[in-house]
Amino acid sequence: MVDVQLPVRVLIAEDDPMVCSLHVQAVRQLTGFTVAGTVGDGYELLEFFQRNSADLIVMDIFMPRLSGLEALKRLRSRGNTSDVILVSAGKKTDLVSRARTLGAFDYMIKPYSLQRFRASLENYLEHRMRLRGVREETTQEEVDAFFEIGHRPLGQPEDNETLPKGFQKETLALVMGILGESGSPTALELGEKLSISRSTARRYLEYLAEKRLAEISFEYRTSGRPLKRYTAMGKK
Repeated sequence: MVDVQLPVRVLIAEDDPMVCSLHVQAVRQLTGFTVAGTVGDGYELLEFFQRNSADLIVMDIFMPRLSGLEALKRLRSRGNTSDVILVSAGKKTDLVSRARTLGAFDYMIKPYSLQRFRASLENYLEHRMRLRGVREETTQEEVDAFFEIGHRPLGQPEDNETLPKGFQKETLALVMGILGESGSPTALELGEKLSISRSTARRYLEYLAEKRLAEISFEYRTSGRPLKRYTAMGKK
């Protein structure tokens, strides 16, 4: 079996002192985690790993002197394999794509709730615990189970989950039902099926994507902007 050590040592890389403090408090309140340290920019992060180690980095992308993505790229070139949860106000798809390429476990868009932050850490802890059951040589079933970590199956939101302002559980259930039954609709196509506006449909679809209940793909055409399509997570 793979040897997985607990608690998870977390490095907070954040230049905003208030946000950094909130992250530290949240990590300390969760069982199975400990704070390995804090740094305020990319260069400090690189210096940290010259003398210390961490299992998980909670890293802001836009930090002074050296960005989080550039710091992560340099860490990877040095053979560092620490897992990473990236946080950023950036919503551009290319940022998310680069984050995934560099092996980010999660990507949270600011501002996010403390509940969302805790959920990300709890998903990561589940990921670590699942590693304990992975043998040196594994089976396809074990690999499939491992790579499903962090992705809940498409279904109804948890009863105690607070939906964003203006959202209706009934409408959300209809949206999720269409994603589960049909292909990969655009916001316009979904809106026409449910007789709601495209902007309203997009809000629900983006919410599901944020919750990792749906994933986004782009359909490129010969002219005009690419179509943004949404698919139920795990459904191709």
